[in-house]
Amino acid sequence: MTTDKIIFVTGTDTDVGKTVVSLLVMRALAARDAVYLKPVQTGCTDPGQGSDASFVHDLLPGGLPGGMTPADCIHSCRPLPKAPLFAGDPVDFDALCRFIAAHAAGHEITVVEGAGGLLVPITAQKTMLDLAIQTGATLLVVGRAGLGTINHTLLTLEALKARKAACLGVVLTDPTDAVLELDRTENSSAIENFSGLPVHGVIGRIADLRNPHGHAQAVIEKILSSQGS
Repeated sequence: MTTDKIIFVTGTDTDVGKTVVSLLVMRALAARDAVYLKPVQTGCTDPGQGSDASFVHDLLPGGLPGGMTPADCIHSCRPLPKAPLFAGDPVDFDALCRFIAAHAAGHEITVVEGAGGLLVPITAQKTMLDLAIQTGATLLVVGRAGLGTINHTLLTLEALKARKAACLGVVLTDPTDAVLELDRTENSSAIENFSGLPVHGVIGRIADLRNPHGHAQAVIEKILSSQGS
C-alpha cells in the first residue's frame, strides 16, 4: 500500500539533480514535520563530509530538522562510488526498509533520496524500485531537461507503471541553463503525452542554493500540491 507520508526521490540516471530537488522539497516542507533520509550512500567514507545528507544539511536553513546529523539520515555508507550491490559488504534490504519505516512512523512526511536510478541494484535480488515499493512510497522522478531525456524518462516511467508504483510525476533539471526553452517545452510535452503523467516544470540554474529563486520553489510547490500536501 502506498502512502503520501513517504516521497521517494529517484532519477533517470546518476547526477541528474536528485539531491538538489530533495533540498528544495525539504525547504518547501519547512513548516511541516518532515525528515530527510539517504538510506544508502555510496562513494563516501564520512557521512558528515561529502555525503548527500551533508549537502542538504549545509544548505538547508538551520540544518536538518529535529537536530538530526547527516549520519542520522544514512543507514548504509559505502566508500566505493558504485551501485550498492558492488560497493562493499552486502546491504541488509530488510534493515533498510525498517530504517525508513521507523522514521515515517515518527514524522508527518519522510523524503527519501534514492541512489542513482530506479533499477540500481541494492542486493542481488532487490533494486531501488523494490525499496520504494516495499516501504509504500510515492515516487518523484528527476530527469535532465536536454537531449535524451524523453527516452530515459519514459523508460523509467514504464518501469514504474509495470510495477504499479505510485508516482507524483516528473521534474526536469537544467543546472547550467544550456537547454533552449523550445527544447524544454518539447521534451516535457512528449514525456507527458506518452506517459500520461505530469512534468511539473524545469528547474534551471540556481546561483545560490541557500536562497533558491522563486521559480524553483514554485515547481516544488506544484509537485507537493499535486500530492495533496
